[in-house]
Amino acid sequence: MRPLTVFLTLATAVVSLAQEPNAPDRILLMNGEIVRTRVLGQSTLEVRYQEFGKNGRVKERSEPTESVFSVTDSLGHERIWYFMDTAFGNDLNIEEMRCFLKGEQDARIGHRPRWPVWGGFVVGAGATIALNLEVNSLFLPPLYGAAMILPRVHVTKGSITDLTMEGNEHYAYGYAKVGKSKRIVRSMLSTAAGVAVGLAVRQLIINPSLPGYD
Repeated sequence: MRPLTVFLTLATAVVSLAQEPNAPDRILLMNGEIVRTRVLGQSTLEVRYQEFGKNGRVKERSEPTESVFSVTDSLGHERIWYFMDTAFGNDLNIEEMRCFLKGEQDARIGHRPRWPVWGGFVVGAGATIALNLEVNSLFLPPLYGAAMILPRVHVTKGSITDLTMEGNEHYAYGYAKVGKSKRIVRSMLSTAAGVAVGLAVRQLIINPSLPGYD
């Protein structure tokens, strides 16, 4: 009886999964993002899909096919739209691009540029206080952000979700692309926060204690 019970349980689970009407389709974009949705149609021009809002509203959206790597339906069947063509800047083959996209995905989720972010805060606050910058302090965030373009992006420990990607040059390239963008944006934000703190310290603590300050 026990094997029969196990068989019936598995059969019921398989049937329920097959009848699941809300199993999502997946659109893998060229920036590594995955859109979980219900695809309405695909063509050489665009992929049309439904966007499900938090309030239950459904909107029809479209994505240019050139921005889509592949579309996977609810049964796991994948249709690849990406193709290698150096004339269009598609220099990688399909498998190399998969590695590139995986790098983008891991960097988007797991990359943590801690030292550049803390450095931006210190530079913003320190320079504003030490040099008594006021309006000129607004130049610090973009200047620091520009400086963050140059250093090499290092993979954050533990952010690689597939260990077979370790050492893969195409994965590293994708990781660096997204990682550098995150580093620049977050460094600029932290520098701006440092500038705000520096201005507050200068105006509320240091300047009022100076002789002749009104």
